[in-house]
Formats: sequence, structure tokens, C-alpha cells
Amino acid sequence: MKDSRKKAKFNFEELKTAATSENPGLRKKVFQEYFEQFEEFPSYLFDNTDSIDSKLSETIRDIENDPETPEKMRKGIVMMLNRLPARNEAA
Repeated sequence: MKDSRKKAKFNFEELKTAATSENPGLRKKVFQEYFEQFEEFPSYLFDNTDSIDSKLSETIRDIENDPETPEKMRKGIVMMLNRLPARNEAA
């Protein structure tokens, strides 16, 4: 018997559009959903070479300031920040 619950197909363009949106609430939701699916954050959608992108930084702050954010997600933020080139060069 087939499972009637199908996993949503990953759509990179939709992800990029939502994750880089001007709407901070939408960005936060997309980041949380992406983390739940892949156990990492989509920081690769932003140019973080010279400095951390302002939308990425704001989204991280929104997730960190949310008391409902699970510890696993908070640790994911730390791991992501440690991988960013701009963060490593500033250290």
C-alpha cells in the first residue's frame, strides 16, 4: 500500500525567494522549516564573504530571541556562524 503522505519536493528557487525576502517573519519561518528538514541553515543563499548579510543577521537574531526556539536549533546557529567566511576572518 502506498503512503498517501508525500514529502514536499524541494524547490531551490522558492527557497531562495522566501529566505531572502524583505519580510522578516517569512525568512524566519523558512529558516526554521529548512533547519527541521536538513538540520542546518541556508546561509549559502547570502553573500557572507566580507561581512554577514544583514538579512541573514536579522533572521538569526529573530530566531535566537524567540523563546520557543529549541536548543538544537540554537546550536545550529552557532555552527553556521562558525563556518561563515566573514566570521572566521574577523576572529
